[in-house]
Order: sequence, then C-alpha cells, then structure tokens
Amino acid sequence: MLYLFIIIILQQLLITQQCQIFNEQILLGDYYTNNGSILAQIQFKSYELCDIPMKINLIQLRYESSFVDQQYYFYTAPIESNFLIKFNLDNNVTLGNMQLTLRLPKKYGRESISIVEMEGSYQLINKKSIFKVPNFDATQNINVESIHYILINRCVIGKIVKDLQKTFGKWTVLIGKYSCMKKLSVLKYDTYIQIEENQFVTFLQTNQKVLGDVIKLDFFIHNDNKLEYNYYLNNELVHQEFIVKNTLQQTSNESNCEPYGQRISLGYYYTNYNNSNELINIAYNTLSYCPNGYIHIYDNKNVDELVSLTEIRILNMSQIYENTSYQFTYVTYINIVSLNQSILPNLGQIYNYQIFGDTNQQSLSYQFKVPQKEYDNQVHKIIFFGDMDSNWTGNKSKQTFDWFQSIQNNQSDYDVLIFEGDMAYDLESLDCQQGDWWLRNMTTFTSYYPLLPTPGNHDSGDNYEFDFYRISFLSPEKPINTQDNYYNFYSVDLGLVHYIFYNPTNIVYNECNQTEIDYMVSIMENDLIEATKNRDQIPWIIVNSHYPMYCSDATDPMCSQNFIALQPFAELFSKYGVAIYMSAHQHNYERDAPFIYNQSQNNTGLITDGPEQHLIVNSAAPVYIIEGSAGQEYYTPLVPYPAQPYTVYQTGYNDGIGILYIYNETHLYFEQIDLVENRVVDYFWVVQTRGLTSEKTFNILLWVILAFAMVLVIGLAIFYVMRRQMIKEKLLN
Repeated sequence: MLYLFIIIILQQLLITQQCQIFNEQILLGDYYTNNGSILAQIQFKSYELCDIPMKINLIQLRYESSFVDQQYYFYTAPIESNFLIKFNLDNNVTLGNMQLTLRLPKKYGRESISIVEMEGSYQLINKKSIFKVPNFDATQNINVESIHYILINRCVIGKIVKDLQKTFGKWTVLIGKYSCMKKLSVLKYDTYIQIEENQFVTFLQTNQKVLGDVIKLDFFIHNDNKLEYNYYLNNELVHQEFIVKNTLQQTSNESNCEPYGQRISLGYYYTNYNNSNELINIAYNTLSYCPNGYIHIYDNKNVDELVSLTEIRILNMSQIYENTSYQFTYVTYINIVSLNQSILPNLGQIYNYQIFGDTNQQSLSYQFKVPQKEYDNQVHKIIFFGDMDSNWTGNKSKQTFDWFQSIQNNQSDYDVLIFEGDMAYDLESLDCQQGDWWLRNMTTFTSYYPLLPTPGNHDSGDNYEFDFYRISFLSPEKPINTQDNYYNFYSVDLGLVHYIFYNPTNIVYNECNQTEIDYMVSIMENDLIEATKNRDQIPWIIVNSHYPMYCSDATDPMCSQNFIALQPFAELFSKYGVAIYMSAHQHNYERDAPFIYNQSQNNTGLITDGPEQHLIVNSAAPVYIIEGSAGQEYYTPLVPYPAQPYTVYQTGYNDGIGILYIYNETHLYFEQIDLVENRVVDYFWVVQTRGLTSEKTFNILLWVILAFAMVLVIGLAIFYVMRRQMIKEKLLN
C-alpha cells in the first residue's frame, strides 16, 4: 500500500513537472460588467493535465478544467469578491512556477486606466496588470474608476440606448467605429472615441511580446467636470483631449420628459408638393421642455436609426387667454420628429419605433406602416370615425377603444385613420385636462396608424381659434392651413384616392361674409382642378368635413340648412365628380342618397339596385355619409330620426366605425360596423365608369374606327386604281 501511494505521488510530481502552461490570461469579471460577484477570472491552457498550486496572495484558488477538441486542457479559476482582495494594489498570482500581477481597479475610484482594442477584442490595463474583456457580439458595459465604458463591436442602436440608461460612474465614454458615432449623434454622452478601421491592436498577453500596431487609450479623471484621455499609437502620443462635462445638456432631475400622446401624421410627400424630405411626422407630448428627445426607428432588415427632434411647440393656454376673462394654467410641449425617405426607404413597409423623451424616459415600442402614395394593385383599407371622447364616465366610447386595441396585431391591414371631428368634448374643458386625457388615450390607435383629422365645433376652443387642436395636430398643407381659411384645409393622395379636408365652421354658423365664403370656395375649386388634372393616376375624390351636407334630424339647423349654406361646395362636388362626402356632427351613423339642391339625382345618371341602394353607379353627386358614432357622452341622439327623402340608412346608439375598401379605379366598397354587436349593419358599392375611364374607352374606340376607316379608304383607293387599270386594258384589247 505504501508503495502504491509513493508511485501515485511520483506520478503527480512528474505530471506537475512536465506541465507546460500557455495562453495564460486574466479576464475582467462580471463585477465590472454586470454587478456580479466575480472580480476576475484566470484562464490558461496546457497539453497535459496539470495539478499545480494556484493562489492569489495566500488564498488557494479553486479551478475547473476541461479537455477541448481532443487537443489541450482549458483551466478557469474565479477570483470572487468575498476573497476581500484590496483594490489598486499589486496582488501576487501563482500558477505553479509562474508569477502574475493582479491589480484590481475600483468601480468608483479615480485612478488612471487604459483600454486597448484589436478588431473587436478589448483589454483593460491597470498599471502592469492586463485584463481581457470577455468576448461580446454587439456591446459591452464596463464600470471602472468612475467611468462607464460602452465598447461597441456592432452598432445595434437599441442596445446602446439601453446601455446608456445604466447608471454607472460619473462619466460615460463610448468606444467604436466612426459610422456608429454618426448614427448616435443625437444622443448625449460625455465623449465618443473613434477607433480607426485601418489600425489594429495586437492581442496582449502576459507571456507574449507586443507585435504590430497598438492603439491604447489612457483615461484620467481630474474632477467631476473634467476628464482627460490620451490616444497612443505604438506608444506614441498622437492625440490628447480634455473633456468638460456639459451640464446644460443633462436633463434636470425636476424635468418630466416621459412621452405621451404619440400620434403619426402624413408629411408633404403625400401632397401635391411630393416632397420626400417629409414623409412621416411623429408628434408626442411632454410636461417639461425636453430638447434632447429623439425617436428610435428600426425594422427587421437594415434600418436602425436615431432621429432627433425637428420642432418643439409650446401650448401655454394662460398666454393664449392672457387678456381675457378665462382662467387657464395648462402648459404642455409638443415634440415633433420628421422622417424622410432616407430613413424610411420602403413605402408599404412596417417599421418599429420607440420614443425617448430623454435617454432615461421612453415609451413602449410601436409599429406603423408607411402608406403607399402610388397605386400598387393591392386592395387598401381606410378607417373613418368621428365624435368621440375618452372620459368614459358612461363608457360610451369603450367599445371603439377596445376594437382599435384588437386590430393592432393586424395593423398593416389599414393605411390611415380619418377622424371627422369633435374630440374629447371638449379639448379645452377642465383647464384642458379633458384634451390631455384624450391625447393620452388616443395613442391606442394614433401610435399605430397615421391620423388625418378635420376639426369640429367642439374642437374650436373658448376663443374659437382652434388653438389646442391646431398646435397639437399636424396637417401637411402648411401654406394654406391658416386662420384665413378657418384652419385645416388640406389634401393628400393615397393610392387611387385624393382626400380633401375642409372646415366650414364659420359658414354653417353664419359667422362670415361673402368674401370669406368666396375665398374658401376658391381654395376648394383650385384643389379640385389640380386633382382633376391627375385623374388618370388618381381617379377617386373623397371630401371630409365635420359638418354634414344632409342629415335626418329635422329639428336641427345643421340638417335643414347646411345644404343651403354649403351649396357652392355641393356644386363643385358635382362638377368635379366627388364620389363620397364624409362628415360627422350627428352622433350616429347615417347614409344619404346623392342629392343636389335638396333634389334627388335619380334622373342624372344615378343607378341603384333598389330602395336600399347598395350599388351607386356614375352618380351625379356624392354619396353622403355621417360617421359620428365612435362614442361620445355629450349628447345622446333620439335615433333613428324620421326618414327624409334622402335618408337611406340610420343606426341607433351603438358605437361604430366605417371601413372603406379601395379595389381599383372603378370600384369602392364601404361598410359600417356596429362595434357592440360586432356586425356589418350597412354597406354599399360605388362604381364609376365615366370620366377618364370612359374617355379612355371612347378614345380607343375612336382610334379603332379611324384605323378601320383608313384601311377602308386605302382599300377603296386600291380597288379603284385596279378597276381603272382593268378597264383600260380591256379597252386596249
């Protein structure tokens, strides 16, 4: 037995004596990268199984070994925080006969520190002690000597933004390639240090010589507001910089930059200006002035961008009503980010986005689809709704909100939302808290779909200037979206439809003179003329307004008088072939037959399929729709009203929305959905074969006739010549 024991001891001694260690290195532990308990980790390799003493000072280290690729043994030994090792002092590490120096940096000290990089591999040097940073794919956080380093191998912006939110150290330093620095330019950090792509760093190890070009960065904190770093290439100082912390760029602790009320709108690209520099606008509110806000836009392919604020609007109601008897204190900030086609390169594609009021206050992640301006041979769907609040004292609008929540997973099915006016009831009620509540709750749908609104009478405010509405909601026709035309006349093109939005508030309430009416009519006609010029590409025209042309409540002047007040517009709609007139104001859904001058259009080209009129072909006037059943608690109508000569269909009290399907240049389909009973309660088809389509057919037919006539003439001429020749030959014979 004693003999066997001696043999085993001798074998172990022989193994130990023959053990050759190589690739020994010290890894930085998760104590510095993820608040873990491992200060550092010792690693080395050998071709033989080694049983050697491993110590740090007098502490025996435990280790694990594994046989890798049938070639060598790989050893790891953790140095844990409970070892009570002193920081920034040289500690002796024993690996058999080899001695290493371990000098652990502090997390929140002020000692100088160095970082070395080689093609995505980083090392940290503390005096003569070298730590390899564990391998990582995109980014790695290191908190050392009061500096939060974000090392960047791959520029994944969402990951970097999350890294910046980690409260490490007094300074934040990003190290990576120039291309990533350019993408992150909207962010606020202490400094970004560019690693040149044509310079390389040799992987440093304790038992190897340094070969090739070496980039080394030395950092030293002078005080809370001054950081020095030196940039060395092969031990030669090539750049020195002193960074001063810009406290003005830091958001105040008292600031509330949490984004809310996010809403998407269309930009100038969808107007006659066709300006791709403003494709989509995203607006959101904050309670404080937050100029460092931005939006992260990304997809599943190659879009990954941070976009800074384009504009900040201040809605200060006390200033608006400063010289009046009204008492307002409400203040909010509307932050606007404009997205162009270089950021959103593919129309019709879904993009993800997240809003950052500042680096530490952000929204949830959302999606939206960039609508197609040009026709793409696909069926497109538009949602129409109006007269809706979100106070929910009687849960009147809850079904509509629930329905919008239910369709978000299929949000690509719809291009835009068209809101026909009257929000919140009213936007300025309760010192604008009603409007603020509306902004917060409407994100259920406006964070996913572009919103095209037109204002209603309840959106005008106490001074009838539409201040809350006008400043909060974006419309893409700035040159004519002014007080002179009562705010928000604009038009956009989507696929095969030209949509017009106008606000005749002062006209229907008889609060303007004839000159003002003529001005509004001229704006409308000029737009219709331009739309008609483009009828080959965009054959359909739909007009939107809060105010109905006709409706069935005979006791309401809006139903009995509007067709008179709006007669000049009705004449234009008939003249230029408007297909549908969408409105709201009445708090239910109603469909009215095409009328002009309060007269039926049955004898002017209208064809229907019976009394329910589910098919309208080549109508001489628009189909009139009232889409006011989205849910409000201001006034509950006694519906249905007694039918008028033009009344086709009315709904009762239930919430509802309308969906328009654009099939092609000749067919539109519309359906009204009762959101309580979850069923279609009304539908109709609009067919137009007149206009450009019939003109094209006529032109083709005309050319065919002309061609046939030419052939006939040529044939007769040839026949005549040949006949004369035959007669001549006959006479000669």
